[in-house]
Amino acid sequence: MVLSAVLAAVALAGCSSGGGGRDGPSGDGQAGAPAPEGATPEDSPEAAVAALLTAERSGDHAASYRLVSSAGRQDLDEPGWARRRTEVPAVTGFEIERVDGSAVVAMVDHEPGLDAFVGLRPGRERQTWQARREGGGWLVDAEPAVEPQYPPAGAAADGALAWARAVQACDQAAAAAHQAVDVLFGRPEAAAGLCGATATLAAGPPEPAPPGPATADLVAQFGPEALSWARVTPITGGVRPFSVVLAPIGSVWKVVAVLA
Repeated sequence: MVLSAVLAAVALAGCSSGGGGRDGPSGDGQAGAPAPEGATPEDSPEAAVAALLTAERSGDHAASYRLVSSAGRQDLDEPGWARRRTEVPAVTGFEIERVDGSAVVAMVDHEPGLDAFVGLRPGRERQTWQARREGGGWLVDAEPAVEPQYPPAGAAADGALAWARAVQACDQAAAAAHQAVDVLFGRPEAAAGLCGATATLAAGPPEPAPPGPATADLVAQFGPEALSWARVTPITGGVRPFSVVLAPIGSVWKVVAVLA
């Protein structure tokens, strides 16, 4: 009788501590944490990120929110998520570059430009999204790590010189084509003497935009992030030297301000 009881206890312990089902504590089949209500987990981290970015490319924030993890929803309900997505550049295309465990790296495309609401819209960003196993599948945290892809900083001198030569030629249409905004910030009158000048112009090496009164209106319009992407290039050879501030618009640099 005692032996039978011992064998039965051993058998019961074996059943309760075995491989388990899909909700077990280990193995690739585990469900992880429960999925949030209304979430639609995908089969893999890559599939979850691809589904989220596909929905964003279509402007369907409700569909993309269904891919957001519990951690991502702690501070963002669905309306908050939709507002947040309108504050960042809209997705126009994407390509999954690689998957590092539960982290998915994607190259994401945007319509490049400058916007008073969003700020700078780089043509491309490398985004790293963190996926989490929930509800038997995978969901994605709300905020990716973002690396904007800018044209080479040295090319800002080319953009500055092209604009200055257009001004020198008194060609307003050509100058406007090299601008990122219709009305330049700063002191655009500093370049007024260029029109009709015969001097040979030169552009110096680009430098990061300095904080302070000279760039205050640029920061007021596009946020403090402007100081991270703007480049300043001096123009010499005209009536008096001045500097041009440029923004990376897609694959080129365009003028946004003139500094005396």
